[in-house]
Amino acid sequence: MKKDQTIEKILAAANSEITARGIDGAKIERIAKEAGVTKQLIYHYFKTKDQLYSAILESTARNMNIFSDVDRYKKMAPEEAICSVVDMIVDEFIRNPSYAALTLDQALHDGEHISEQSLFIPNIKQFVAEVLSPILQRGAEAGVFKSPLNPEIIFWVIFNLASASFLNQKVMSAASSVDFATPEGIELWREEITTIILRGLQNNR
Repeated sequence: MKKDQTIEKILAAANSEITARGIDGAKIERIAKEAGVTKQLIYHYFKTKDQLYSAILESTARNMNIFSDVDRYKKMAPEEAICSVVDMIVDEFIRNPSYAALTLDQALHDGEHISEQSLFIPNIKQFVAEVLSPILQRGAEAGVFKSPLNPEIIFWVIFNLASASFLNQKVMSAASSVDFATPEGIELWREEITTIILRGLQNNR
């Protein structure tokens, strides 16, 4: 097996293990068994479990879909573009169930495994600067959005609302009449938060 294929198998197994148990509960032995390699080989490529975890986060950042067809946002009306941003985040969490566990685990560890070389932070900054900020600016110029708006704050408002039903799925479902683990529950959440976000941005003068 080629080196790249071996590393991908290790990362996939580690992602599964860490998603299920968090970085603190993850065991290299289980990762090695699932990947079909030895512990020694894992430590050959990744000196520590933390280094392996950082590699998983970096792989996740590379595969994030936030820059897929960004030019389409320029062709949308500002409100439609905001709806599309919400959809992009929700759809990413649907397609990648491990995102919720990784997000929660990094919150628990204060983001310590996101290295200075990671693409995660630069990707978000780039998205805010090149996608979200122009959307808000066009909305303000058209008189449909309030002005001024802080694009960085707005991004995190959107992200946290969009991801909340994935990060707190069990508690939210237990405490309400909606099962947020179902497609119907997720779509209801998507609809409601989109309405809330748009109403918060709209210029009601």
